[in-house]
Amino acid sequence: MALAAKTLAESRHHRISSGEVYAALDPRMIIQPPPPSTTPTLRDWIERWLTLKIDVAASTHAEYARLLRHRVIADLGDIPVDQISRFDHLDPWKAGLAKDLAAASVHKHWAVLSLVMRDVVPHYRADNPLDRPLGQRGNGLPRLTPYRAYFLTTEEAQILLDACPEQIHPLIRAALGTGMRLGELLGLRVGSVHLDGPLPTVRVEQTLQGDGSFAEPKTQASRRSVTLTGSLTELFAGLIHRRRRSDLVFAAPRHGPWNAHNLRQRFWYPAISAAQRCPEHPPAPSSPRAARTAASTCDCPTYLYQRPRFHDLRHSHVAFLIDADWDFYAIQRRLGHASIKTTFDIYGHLLGYGDEQHLSKLELRLPTAPLRDERRSRPADP
Repeated sequence: MALAAKTLAESRHHRISSGEVYAALDPRMIIQPPPPSTTPTLRDWIERWLTLKIDVAASTHAEYARLLRHRVIADLGDIPVDQISRFDHLDPWKAGLAKDLAAASVHKHWAVLSLVMRDVVPHYRADNPLDRPLGQRGNGLPRLTPYRAYFLTTEEAQILLDACPEQIHPLIRAALGTGMRLGELLGLRVGSVHLDGPLPTVRVEQTLQGDGSFAEPKTQASRRSVTLTGSLTELFAGLIHRRRRSDLVFAAPRHGPWNAHNLRQRFWYPAISAAQRCPEHPPAPSSPRAARTAASTCDCPTYLYQRPRFHDLRHSHVAFLIDADWDFYAIQRRLGHASIKTTFDIYGHLLGYGDEQHLSKLELRLPTAPLRDERRSRPADP
């Protein structure tokens, strides 16, 4: 065979490759290139996953797509899904996210990518690399700092209402009086307000999403009736007077649906800033830009000491209910919580553990401190 190869090369004046020599002498010796990989890249898998992900609300799907295309595909999209490893890819990616994003956003990116990689198993790999490693307590994600809810007192709620412009004044009153979420209030239509009968109610039947679309409540428990006090009944009566059933109860100034971001930027945040300024001791901002959020620092009770979120109006409503001795099961149904455990986890600390009668009985069972003190001060026997 070596002689035949030499003869062939000389016949072609050595203008032949080794592969052509082997192919001419024995076609079985041709070195075939490896077959192309059939494993998709993470980019291709994510697009397929998003196309087939039809079991979530449109707003949730849009949020998944935003997160995945923003920092997942951009950073990891070219890697085949079967080659993604925690050491080489996920841990450095996680560290990069932590430098640029808040801890909650890092957790959200990790959770969504984990959903994507969970569906890779068992088609292209045997494990999900985002699962918590065996023997470890967590995934090494940055520690979350939970938001501490701001429970407004009646006096603080009045300060806030007095600072609100007329465009959102009824909305703030309704939020404090019903505990409804912002999206539920902005999606409320006239036909869902029922003021006739002994118990006037509003029916939560749709919500306004962040993208401006309307959707049904996420859970069956969220679809509920919320009873109204006398003052709220008067408020809603004025809001729906001579209006069509399909009209929004809380419409934007141009009568269309609100954009929640614009509502906060143009009306809510300025109202909060105004409520944080004491009339007698106004703040001295360092610049015109700082004047928009400058707050007073005196001890007067005429302004807010913290900056509440809109959702804190819902928390404050629950505090009012608990102070009015509402049953926790009734509170759960009013808020639309699927489980009473959720209600207790969030608001259980507001309960008074032990009334005056129970405390009096406890007092009778506690030893008295003076007895021991008298023994110590008694003079020794001669």
